[in-house]
Amino acid sequence: MLVPVIRGQAAAPILSLADAIARSGSARGLVLGLVEISTSDSPLIAAAERSRALLRWIAATAYGYTATDGSRLRIQTRITSDAGRSIREAALETQSDVVVLEWPAATAPRRHRLEAIVRNLASDPPARLVIARLEPGQTGRLAPRSVLAPLRGGANARMALSVAVALAKEAHATLTLLHVYDSHHHPERREREAAEFHDLVQEVRSMDPVVLELVAPDPVAILFGECVKYDAVVLGAHSHESRPGILVGPTLESLVRSLPKTVVLTRSLTPSLH
Repeated sequence: MLVPVIRGQAAAPILSLADAIARSGSARGLVLGLVEISTSDSPLIAAAERSRALLRWIAATAYGYTATDGSRLRIQTRITSDAGRSIREAALETQSDVVVLEWPAATAPRRHRLEAIVRNLASDPPARLVIARLEPGQTGRLAPRSVLAPLRGGANARMALSVAVALAKEAHATLTLLHVYDSHHHPERREREAAEFHDLVQEVRSMDPVVLELVAPDPVAILFGECVKYDAVVLGAHSHESRPGILVGPTLESLVRSLPKTVVLTRSLTPSLH
C-alpha cells in the first residue's frame, strides 16, 4: 500500500482510511510525504523545512498501524517537482497494489494542482486507487457512525464494497448497501442488476449490513437523497472510455462535490465504463 500525503491538513483522515484498509488485509507499504517545488525554486533549505513540517503533521496523527506480522507502513518524505511521477515511481518501487490519496474539496488549498495529480493517476493507474474527498473542515481521524455503499456492479463496485466494509469495521459504524434501479430500464436488465447486487450483499453477510433497494425514474436524485443521510459514502468510480482520467461523469461529479460528508471513490485497474 502507498499513501501519498501532499497536504499536511489531510494527513490524519487519509492515514486513518489507510489504517482501516490495511488492517483488513494486513498490508505493508509506505506513507509518502511529498513536498512539491517548482524547477525554478532555489531553496533546498525552504523545501527541507516544508518536509519537516509535513513530517510533523504526519506525526501529529498518532499514526501507528502495525500489521499482524509486526511490520508497519514506513514513513518517508520526498522533495519533487512532479508529484504524479513521484507517486508512480514509489508505487513501482514498493510494488504497491493500492494507492490511498486525497481528492480535494472545492475549497481546499491547491485544489487545481491536486486534481491534476488525481487525473494523471486515474488516466493510467499504477495500482488500484482509493481517493477520499474529505468532509469540509475534516482534519482528524475518520470516525463515521454510518457508512453507505451504493453499488452498481463491476470491479469498482466490488472494490468499493471492500473499502466500505473496512471503514465500517474500523469505526464500528453501521453499514448500508444500496442499489437504485432505473424504472425506465427493461425488467430483464433490472433482474441482471439485482442478481449482481445480491451476490455482492451475500459476500458480506457476516457484517449484517442494512440492504436497501429502490426503483426510481431519476436514480441520481434518489441517490443524492440517500447519500446525505450518512457520515461517509463509498462509491465505485465510473469512467468514459474516451476520458479515462475522469473518475465520475458530470452528473455524479456534481453529486459527489455537493455532498456535505466524506466521499470515497475506488478505481480498480479495470475501469467500469458507462
